[in-house]
Amino acid sequence: MKPLHLSLQGFTAFRQPTQLDFSDLELFALVGPTGSGKSSLLDAMTFALYGETARLGSTGLDALIAQGERGLSVSLTFEAGGDTYRASRTRGRRQAENEVRLDRLDPDGEWTGLNTGSQRDIGKRIEEAVGLDFDTFTRCVMLPQGQFAALLHGKARQRQELLGELMGLSHVQQMQAVSADRVKEFKHQSASLGSVLLSEYAGVSPEAAAELRRAREATDAETERLVQTREHLQAQLLRLREQEKVWRSREDTARRLQLQESRAASVREGAERARQARRVAGALPLLDAEGRARIAAERQAHDLAAAQEAERRAAAAAGEAAAALQRAEQNEARLPALEERAQALREAEADAARLRRAGGTPQLTHADPLPWNEDAFELARERVEKLKKLRQERVQIDAEKAALEADRGLQRTETEELARTREEQTRLEREGKQARQDAEQTRQALDAARLEAGLAAYHAHLHVGKPCPLCEQPVQDVPPPPAVDLARLEAAAQAAQVTLDALRDRYPRVKARAEVLSESVHKREQSLQDWAGQLAQRERDLTQLEANVPGDPQSDLGRLLASLAARVRQAGANPAQARQTTLAEIQAIRRGVQAAAATLSRAQGDLAGAQATAQAAGRSHRERQADWHAAQDALTSALNALGLSAETARAAGMPEGEIAALEDAARKHEAEVGQLRAALAELDRQLGAAPFDPAELTQAARDLTASDAALTTARERAGSLAEQERSLLRRLTRKAEIEAQAAEAGRALDTWQTLNNALKVNEFQQFLLAEVEAQLLTRAGMLLFDISDGRYRLSLEKGEYVVQDLWNAGEVRAVKTLSGGETFLASLALAIALSDYLAGTKVLGALFLDEGFGTLDPQALEAVATALENLRTQGRMVGIVTHVESLSERLPSRLLVSKSMAGSQVMRVDG
Repeated sequence: MKPLHLSLQGFTAFRQPTQLDFSDLELFALVGPTGSGKSSLLDAMTFALYGETARLGSTGLDALIAQGERGLSVSLTFEAGGDTYRASRTRGRRQAENEVRLDRLDPDGEWTGLNTGSQRDIGKRIEEAVGLDFDTFTRCVMLPQGQFAALLHGKARQRQELLGELMGLSHVQQMQAVSADRVKEFKHQSASLGSVLLSEYAGVSPEAAAELRRAREATDAETERLVQTREHLQAQLLRLREQEKVWRSREDTARRLQLQESRAASVREGAERARQARRVAGALPLLDAEGRARIAAERQAHDLAAAQEAERRAAAAAGEAAAALQRAEQNEARLPALEERAQALREAEADAARLRRAGGTPQLTHADPLPWNEDAFELARERVEKLKKLRQERVQIDAEKAALEADRGLQRTETEELARTREEQTRLEREGKQARQDAEQTRQALDAARLEAGLAAYHAHLHVGKPCPLCEQPVQDVPPPPAVDLARLEAAAQAAQVTLDALRDRYPRVKARAEVLSESVHKREQSLQDWAGQLAQRERDLTQLEANVPGDPQSDLGRLLASLAARVRQAGANPAQARQTTLAEIQAIRRGVQAAAATLSRAQGDLAGAQATAQAAGRSHRERQADWHAAQDALTSALNALGLSAETARAAGMPEGEIAALEDAARKHEAEVGQLRAALAELDRQLGAAPFDPAELTQAARDLTASDAALTTARERAGSLAEQERSLLRRLTRKAEIEAQAAEAGRALDTWQTLNNALKVNEFQQFLLAEVEAQLLTRAGMLLFDISDGRYRLSLEKGEYVVQDLWNAGEVRAVKTLSGGETFLASLALAIALSDYLAGTKVLGALFLDEGFGTLDPQALEAVATALENLRTQGRMVGIVTHVESLSERLPSRLLVSKSMAGSQVMRVDG
């Protein structure tokens, strides 16, 4: 489940409508002052999904309504199982104001309600869509605050108690039944354990473990040697790089000096050019003036020729436009004939449309067509429709006749059942009277037998000559004891009463069934008579209506349409297209005449403009020629005074800025050459007599890289060998256990019996928590390896948590030796691993961590921030609840919660 959008109003501190978009968030911080409502946002999510919160449970939820408000509303849009849902809840001060809704987003972008049934049913659908119940959701999505450092540093018993509380191990008692079943399974375990030993533990031996230990120790020694080599290479590389800096600076200074000395000739040449340019500076304006005058005269001569050519082209265009207008006017004479043809085609097009509306085609024919008449056609079509309705009516009458016969069959069936029921009623009355008589007779016989049996009880007290215990008269004679079978008589009386009770129970049901059937048969008989009469009348009316439709209207329709189709065929295959072609031709002729007239008008205007332009160009040409001759005279006088030609003076000339730049460049060049020579001498002194070899630096860097790679490989191999050794030792232990189990299968049965008894206390719970703890550490170790840049792994040794430092040849040490930042990394790994474990097979799209970041020192806080930045969220959204600004600013996004008298607000800040 992954939240996408949260909307709430009137919820605790959030009085005003508040919107929160999670759709593009991956790693973010939820920050704000104490009491601003950070935890209320998490409560709003659980309330929208389950109608309860972790802090209040499912009772006392009126406390969630903002003070002074009549109610609250929360809506959470989330993604689960590839679908998008929206869970909404409202709660008021009264029960009637409470409501819950669930909607699903369809592929076409519409919301579909899933709100049938009671509010409890809708709540179950929301839970099914999320895939987690409330307890699991609050344990693995909204992680508890501050409990994971206690889990990391606590004693074994404390850790198990905390894990039991977080995991809700209330189902241990149910496992007692499972253990009883396992007792039976161990009777067949001996053979399977022997097979496991042969197939999986053949190569597991103490010798193999010793070989792994020797290989690990050799790898540790190699790692130490590589560490020393690496330190030596680092020192050598540092010295060579310092020497390289001086050498590169000396080479750069030498190149710069050589460059400046190579530019000396060009600098001197530039200075000479600047001196010559200052000498001819006075003649340059005259050269420019003469050039401009000459260019202007040449340009004007070109403009004059162009204007004369344009005048000639305009005259030719005017003649062509006049001829084109004459041809267009001649083509205009065809318009009356074309318009007459277009009108005829329009009528044919109307006939074709009329034929299509009537359902005919131009290819329709008939041996005896009728002249087309639209009124006759409509009359025939009405008769056809009338006949069609009459046929439908006859089909309906036939169907109702079949239904009538079916009801008559049902009536016969019920009549027969009524007769059988009445016969059974008569039989039950007769049998009931007989059963009542039999029951009375057996009861009387039983009473008499009981009385006789009671008297027989005094037979042993009768003695001749002594008083009778009942009548106190002397006994004259002792009769023989009566032979009474009370058991047989009681059984007969009971059987007679059971038969009578059964008949009494059966008779009312049969009587009621007979009454129901009688009423149903009577009502249906009357209904069938009415129905049959109505059908007969409708059939007579239908026969009369069919007789009122004369002739064959369907044939008349075909004959009329055949006549209309013949008219359409006469106009051609496609009269509509032919008409459009004719209209287009008419429009083209008219546009041609208009375009020719417009072209002639434009050509005449262009000719007048070209003539005026040519006259103006002639006048300007004569003026520019006079200006050019005057500029030539002034330039000649100035060049004679300098004794230079025009080409020489122009080549020597330069702008004042370039002259000054050349002079300044000469001065700067001389100063820079002196500075470079001094700097070169100083660098030669620093470099000394020993030469610098760049290849030596490159080789040192390569050696260091190779040493780093070898050291990394050695450390990885050492860690791998250590892990293999531990795994092999565990397998040896397991092998011994399996051998013991295989040898003493009976003891295994006793063990499980003992476990079955132990489940009545807490021993098995401790065992289960130990297994869970091992799996949890495996997952947390993998995550800690990722967020610590491959340095640490978590494991359990002798009941205590330890870390494996892979950067220090796999050194194992207690978690209590970790720094504050490293402790948080381990706690964070445990939190995420526990979240994944509690979720089971469910894929969590969101995780909210509410840890005490404010207790960390600056160094630990820096490590935490770096770990959160590097945390691979694997596609799920991870929210960090914190008060620490420096930590929240390091995350990609922040949700800032602020509080005021008007209520809390949320603002998103990215970057």
